[in-house]
Amino acid sequence: MDFSGTFEDFQEVLRTSGVEVQVMEREVSLDVQMAYLQLSKQVREHIDSEVIFAGRYELWEDYYSSIENKRKRLVGLASLGTPQAIRLLQSYQPLALRELDDWVYLALQECKLVFQASLLDHPPMFISTGLGGSGRMLRFFGALFSDGAKSFDGLQQRVISGELEYMFQQFDGRLEYSAFSGSFVTYWGLVPIDVQLNQHIKATIEESNLLGASLRRDFVLTNVKKLTLPELNKIFRRIKTHNHKHSLQ
Repeated sequence: MDFSGTFEDFQEVLRTSGVEVQVMEREVSLDVQMAYLQLSKQVREHIDSEVIFAGRYELWEDYYSSIENKRKRLVGLASLGTPQAIRLLQSYQPLALRELDDWVYLALQECKLVFQASLLDHPPMFISTGLGGSGRMLRFFGALFSDGAKSFDGLQQRVISGELEYMFQQFDGRLEYSAFSGSFVTYWGLVPIDVQLNQHIKATIEESNLLGASLRRDFVLTNVKKLTLPELNKIFRRIKTHNHKHSLQ
């Protein structure tokens, strides 16, 4: 399955514009990111910087302050974009409740960006995905499938593992994880933002198959989340159904 169309358009914009980019490093689910943005929009409509900063102590008050109120305080502080707000969020980060961990991280990133925008004529473009990244690299999750839905034997596993390592070396990326589970191969790693990963994966499948790996040409690639085996099974069934319908036409 090929999910790359709009992302490749985005890559082309980056290549032609020459804009500086800043990648969010941490893995934060898109659900949390969307909830943060929605609350941030609401808070900004009635923003009062003095009231926001005066209410900062509510972050440390666990008995009288609800999680929702703390989230409002966090997005409010983030909108200030001042050195004082940045230092306050940094001091609060290691003490935050687990439920607020991602929210504190997002607030701190936004606060830094607002501060940068106030100082620079051309602030960097901030890129956030569900899987995060590092430097100018984004993290991608991928899955390959055995042709015939058979489990991979030892030789096939060594071939595929070696070809995945080689693929990431070709574009100076970093393979962080790979594993075999029945007829699936799952992996994730860091990929330079201007690399067209789809083409590399297709070439890797072809090279692996020349060495006896027996991989299907269908694959999964996403920077949204790490998919579970039940989710991959569901996708694989959809792929087989789709291909079967086309074979009958």
